[in-house]
Amino acid sequence: MPPTGPVDEITLVERLAAIGWKGSRAVLLGPGDDAAVLRGGVAVSTDLMVEGVHFSFDWVTPAEAGFRAGAAALSDMAAMGVEPEALLVSMALPAGDPALGEALQRGVRAAGDRVGAAIAGGDVSRAAGAVVLDVVVVGRARDRVVRRSGAKPGDDLWVSGVVGGAAAAVAAWSQGREPAAAARARFAAPPDRTGLGRSLAARQHASAMIDISDGLVLDARRLAGASRASLRIRLDRVPVDTAAAGDLNQALEGGEDYELMFTAHPKGKARILALGRELSVQLTRIGTVGEGTGVELEDHEGHRQRPGRGGYDHFADSSGGQG
Repeated sequence: MPPTGPVDEITLVERLAAIGWKGSRAVLLGPGDDAAVLRGGVAVSTDLMVEGVHFSFDWVTPAEAGFRAGAAALSDMAAMGVEPEALLVSMALPAGDPALGEALQRGVRAAGDRVGAAIAGGDVSRAAGAVVLDVVVVGRARDRVVRRSGAKPGDDLWVSGVVGGAAAAVAAWSQGREPAAAARARFAAPPDRTGLGRSLAARQHASAMIDISDGLVLDARRLAGASRASLRIRLDRVPVDTAAAGDLNQALEGGEDYELMFTAHPKGKARILALGRELSVQLTRIGTVGEGTGVELEDHEGHRQRPGRGGYDHFADSSGGQG
């Protein structure tokens, strides 16, 4: 019988999956990726946000909180190259505050409108304390699905956009300061990478992919674990958001960026860069895939080290900030 003491988030997820997932002929892809895929190509993912854990109304408006929840859920579809089609929105709200629920719903709707996915239903309940917002996304895999487990030794490691800006906003708020406008905007309005994910899948550029929700290092570790490979990240190539004021640690360990990290065969470099220009998305080759397991950081002089745990973990005592 497994121990009942405190565990980290990854361990808890693995235990819950072991209890819940026993296989199904109707399910092509179960736990372990950003979305489940059913026979026929239907994909389903869910993302939960809790007031005081993922956001604060002292930081963002209710509409912005709703937009973030919708964008975060949709990011899971982008990470698998799936086209989102509909959203289901459930929320637990304080009694007697319908205006709050309406503002949250408008925010989620705006995120769905950005990718052409309508809100098709949901549920509502009274909350005894914090607001809880859960967004389910239903999509369709029209081409191949990109999993976390496809990285091969010799592949390049890429990331879209820039990282660290949302973490800079969280750090400022946590210290009682108002963040820079660019950092706040990055937190309140995550980017949409649906088109990039779909193109990487359809053109068979990406061998593995994940979205950066809990931090570059932590999500790199997840991708490495799923692929049973090692990822080496070149520190001087990490595209640090100017909103992070050059803070590499925020870029490596901060969450909430909702960019895509993917691996690809080195022969595809020119095609990937051309795709970035086509979609007006910055794409940066930040490392390589090797034999072994885990993540290594390499500086400009070639010195390597294993990173700490890094990133946001809901159940780790030392996790800082909100994620």
